[in-house]
Amino acid sequence: MRFDDIWIAGTGATLGDAVPISGAVAAGSYSAEAAESTGMISYSQTAEAPPEMAVTSGRQAIKAAAERGVEVGPASLHLHSHAGFQGIDQWSAACWIAGELIGTRLDTMPITVAAWSNGSVASLDVAAGMLSANPALPSALITLADRFGPPGNRFYTSPGMVFGDGAAAAVLTRGGGRLRLVSCVAEADTVLGGLSRGDEPFRLSPSPEPADSRRRTREFLARGEVSLRDVRDRTAERIRSVVTRALAEAEVGTAEVDWLVGPFIGRALYHDSFVRPLDIRPRNTLLELGLTIGHLGAADQIYGLHHLVESDRLDPGSRILLIGTGMGFTFSAAVLTAEDV
Repeated sequence: MRFDDIWIAGTGATLGDAVPISGAVAAGSYSAEAAESTGMISYSQTAEAPPEMAVTSGRQAIKAAAERGVEVGPASLHLHSHAGFQGIDQWSAACWIAGELIGTRLDTMPITVAAWSNGSVASLDVAAGMLSANPALPSALITLADRFGPPGNRFYTSPGMVFGDGAAAAVLTRGGGRLRLVSCVAEADTVLGGLSRGDEPFRLSPSPEPADSRRRTREFLARGEVSLRDVRDRTAERIRSVVTRALAEAEVGTAEVDWLVGPFIGRALYHDSFVRPLDIRPRNTLLELGLTIGHLGAADQIYGLHHLVESDRLDPGSRILLIGTGMGFTFSAAVLTAEDV
C-alpha cells in the first residue's frame, strides 16, 4: 500500500551491554566455525525485562516527537511487538507499557502485534493503515522489545544468527516528521511455517522446556516434502516480490535505494537471504551494526531507523528500504524517505 501522509516524528532505542562473541567461543557456548560464518563480533545482553526496555525507548521517541510538535496522548494508538517472553506469564505487556508512557485512562486499546521477527515492519504497516483510515487518531506509538536469556540459547535459537537484547520505538503521525513512510507491503508462505513447528503436536499447556528451533527445522526437512533448496527458492521468491512491489508503489528504482535495513543476522545468512535473491545493490547497509548487537527479535528495523537518524547518516531525500521476515512465514518491505533529519 502506498501512503501519502504518514510520517515518523520520533524514534528511540536502548540496548544492553556489548559482550564480545570471543568469550562465548572460549567458553564453548558458540562454535568457532559458526562465529566465522556469521561474522559476529559482539551481542547485546541485559538483565532488564523487555517491557522496561520498551518504556525507555518509548520515552525517547515521545520526547523526540514532542520536539516537532507531535503529541502522544490518551487518543493515540499504541502497538507493542515482541518475539519472546515479556517478563510475566499471561498478562498484557502492551497495556502496562501504554500505562507507563501515555496514562492509565486511554481512549484507544493497546494492541500486541504478534509478527515475531517481522514486528517492526508489521507494526509500521498496521499503524500507518489505522492512521490513514481513522482521522480521529492523532498519532501512533510503536514499541518493540525482546530479551533472549536462559533457559533459551541466544547462540543457537535460529541458524545463522546470534540473538541480542534490546528495544526500539517510533511515533507515527500525519503532516510531517523526520521520515516519510511511502509504501509498505507484506506476503506470507505458510508452507514454510513448518520450519518453526517441526513434528510437534499441539499441547494443552505450555512446554516446560525451551523451544528447540534447530530440531524442528530438521524434522520439517526430514519429511521430504520440502527440500532445503525449496526453502531457499520460496524465501527468495517472496523477498523479491515484496521488495519489487514496495519499490514500485513508492516509485523508487532499485538504483535509487540509499540504505537497506534488514534483519540483524550473520554474514552468510544475510548474503543468502538478501544479496543473492535481490537485483539491488544499495549504497549502504546496516549489516556491520547488526554484527555488533545481534538479532533484536522484533526491533531490528526500527532500531536501525533510530540509529540512522541519531548518527546523522541520512541526507535529505535519502531513500531507505526496510525488509522484514518472521516465523509463519511472513515477508514485508517498506520504503521511507528522509525529510527533516
